[in-house]
Amino acid sequence: MSDLVLQWLRLALPLVLATTSEVVAERAGVVNLALEGMVLAGALAAFLVAAGGGGGALLPALLVAALVGVALAALLALLVVRLRAPPIVAGTALHFLCLGGTALLFERLRGDAAVTPFSELAAPLPALPYVAAALLVGATFLFLERTRAGLAVRAAGENPAALRAAGGRPARARTLGLLIAGALAGLAGASLTTVLSGSFVDGMSAGRGFLALALVLFARWRPLGALQAGLFVAALFTVELRLGARAAEDGGATVFLLRALPYLATIAALALAGVRDRAAPGALNEPLDESR
Repeated sequence: MSDLVLQWLRLALPLVLATTSEVVAERAGVVNLALEGMVLAGALAAFLVAAGGGGGALLPALLVAALVGVALAALLALLVVRLRAPPIVAGTALHFLCLGGTALLFERLRGDAAVTPFSELAAPLPALPYVAAALLVGATFLFLERTRAGLAVRAAGENPAALRAAGGRPARARTLGLLIAGALAGLAGASLTTVLSGSFVDGMSAGRGFLALALVLFARWRPLGALQAGLFVAALFTVELRLGARAAEDGGATVFLLRALPYLATIAALALAGVRDRAAPGALNEPLDESR
């Protein structure tokens, strides 16, 4: 496999997982503004577990990162679903908690260890993260579209009153959706340290969580659409990285245009996809009656 394709896949991995996470959260009825912070927390958790442990610590690192994402999602669910805090306020507060918390923990706990990324392991282990991500996207699709629990999650976001009338528990379904979204967000962060870079840098999520908030519109709230959106934007980032280095040597405005290319193309793709013709899943952030 060529270096160009490998770079493209490495850049796509966190975007696909983060966008899939947001798809699940929004189908459950919550716009997760804490996604960026969850990705960053997952990256640090994976780094701390994998650092110094060699290749054998990578799988536990992924598991711990997913659990950290679940824990943060549980906190968000407590605030939004149980305590009925405004989702925008709760998500923003949780994001900044993760932003400051990861910086503090990294300074205190990082030591001198380093991570052995998947790319340095013996075959076929370097392909494991990409295969796992594809399976997770497929499993998320099947969960939302083919299972009773997935139908309940979708109903909690689209029409909680109908779910309640059918005997379901919108609060429980919405919480389940957030927990699944949290696990995916944690894995998106883990991919940054175990696949993309092999190290942790403060703020290394670099806006990927916020970008996923836009890509979920491009994906039309579908897991398979999240896969397509992540691959598309990653291809643009790959072009930017390949051509940006040459443009930086020449100077001028070209380098700034290349850096903006992925974001400008995302906006254009959203317009061409006609997302304005389709509303977001129905009852986003609608307060739930916990007594029922």
